[in-house]
Amino acid sequence: MKMFQKEYSSKRGVLFTIAYSLVMAAGIAAIVFNPTNVVLYIAVACCLFGLIFHLTAKTRVRKSIIKTLSKMNPEEYCCTIYKKRIEIETIIKPKEEEISEKKESEEKSENSENSDTQEEELKEPTPIKSVFKFKDDLLNFSEDKISLYLVYNRQQIYCFPKRCLSEEVQEKVREHLKKMTSEEII
Repeated sequence: MKMFQKEYSSKRGVLFTIAYSLVMAAGIAAIVFNPTNVVLYIAVACCLFGLIFHLTAKTRVRKSIIKTLSKMNPEEYCCTIYKKRIEIETIIKPKEEEISEKKESEEKSENSENSDTQEEELKEPTPIKSVFKFKDDLLNFSEDKISLYLVYNRQQIYCFPKRCLSEEVQEKVREHLKKMTSEEII
């Protein structure tokens, strides 16, 4: 997540930091020339608050996302990389609470006529498949010490942890994704 924030929100962040700093510096300079103007003190205080709020935003966003993700159902991903496309299947597993609730309701309804429909509900969910074409979709590849990242349209991040891939597979995936997401192909 830090990699994504650093790569995609750093330009805007620098602009906001510069803007708040310039307005605050102008306000301080105006206070030096006119120390009795209360509006200038309020403006400098607002700029200082905005600057601090902006500089701590990345940390707050990361904490919020991690908190939200921890409440979600566990998911498994299966990735298949072809020469001109990549397919990622998302398999959403039910939470333990949901499984126990379905089992309880199944036990209650075993004697009733609806037991056939209950069995259908307990089946494995169908995976959700996402297909990305290298030349047609806006894909970017990046990596850090612990993961390989595929970023789709600056909104979705697919993370391939290096600990889950052998050195040989890492190298093949890295080379293929670098080659297929480079500017020369598009």
